[in-house]
Amino acid sequence: MRSRWQIAAGRSYPGAYGIARSYEEARETLVLARRLHLDAAAIRPHDVLVYRVLSRDQTALIDVVKVFLEPLTQSRGGAEPLLSTLETYFATGAVATETARRLHMSVRTVGYRLAKIKNLTGADPTDPNQRLGLHIAVLGARLLDWPAQDLPGDPAL
Repeated sequence: MRSRWQIAAGRSYPGAYGIARSYEEARETLVLARRLHLDAAAIRPHDVLVYRVLSRDQTALIDVVKVFLEPLTQSRGGAEPLLSTLETYFATGAVATETARRLHMSVRTVGYRLAKIKNLTGADPTDPNQRLGLHIAVLGARLLDWPAQDLPGDPAL
């Protein structure tokens, strides 16, 4: 469960400009932590550094989400339940029983959802060689607040 309050502090930078830079770094750290559903009470800039790198090329990130995850929208319940399953599956180190426990569902349901993801996307989340692309796409979806928000450049905009 997410903490009620979260704090972040930017790194120390020299001079008056450094204060503004540190503030912006702390603000960006909090935004990323919320989008990524990080629940720690204190978030440090290096906790989200890799995600900052991922989010720098938004065009490529949108492309990765579209290629890997947009087919999930064809699912009867929409993309979010399958996206949540993938996110939890990756967070547990690809352990279906722990994923089921965290999502309050049966292991059989997790297996069904993973199979459905493979069927819709063509990428198998249980295959270590295909997992990285899906994982990056899931992180990208959270950074872009997809599917709650349309992807930038979508015709629906």
